[in-house]
Amino acid sequence: MVKNLASIPLVLPFAKWVWEAADNPEEVSPDICLSEVPFLSPGCFSALLAKALGVAIILGSCVNKVPLIMNMQKSKSADGISRNSLYGEALVYAACVFYGLLHEYPFSSYGENASLLIQNFVLIAMAWNLSATPVLTQEKVISSGGFVAFSIAVMYLLPEDLRYLLMSGTWPVMIYARGSQILETFQVKHTGNLSIVTTSMNLVGSLIRVGTTVQETGDVVILAGYILSFLLSFAMFVQYFLYLKNTREFATKSKKD
Repeated sequence: MVKNLASIPLVLPFAKWVWEAADNPEEVSPDICLSEVPFLSPGCFSALLAKALGVAIILGSCVNKVPLIMNMQKSKSADGISRNSLYGEALVYAACVFYGLLHEYPFSSYGENASLLIQNFVLIAMAWNLSATPVLTQEKVISSGGFVAFSIAVMYLLPEDLRYLLMSGTWPVMIYARGSQILETFQVKHTGNLSIVTTSMNLVGSLIRVGTTVQETGDVVILAGYILSFLLSFAMFVQYFLYLKNTREFATKSKKD
């Protein structure tokens, strides 16, 4: 059975991608799992499910912030958007990408952060251009230069035994980033151009990542980060419905203006 399946183009490379890096090779390996098709053991099935969910999250992340980008483009406004939140999230996404690269983790375990980082850059550029009050050049230079310096320091200067700080250090940044947005929403009592689709995808994605992290890397530091992300996304999710009436009134007023 294994030989028959392995002879099919792309089956063996796919099996190696899914099962070769398993922590328990005596129970989960390409040969063992292929021999069990279609009735996979719990170990083989959980590894396959984790990979599938990881890829699904990466694909979903490619459009995660598109609704928000479209809302801002349609309204020609950055109302309700916290630039501090965008700056903080850029650091969090970058840190996750760098951490995965440095530890040589499977791309399926962190790849969505690369996609989200690119989309976040687009949002920052739009926030600069569509802000009601002009954004100072000083703010643009400091935020851009700070990000470049952070990237160089992490990839080339951070000692291996201190890499755990890269992820644990994102916790206060994440609290600051999402907290800034939560505070902004609380103060204006509406969610402005924030998209419930984006918020929901962040919420569900964080929850799924808790499971895939346990299966693929078992990294407690990453796991804690996703749990924190879930809790903060949940707070933003609740705010959307809490201020839904005010948000609709804000949208109607914006159209009239």
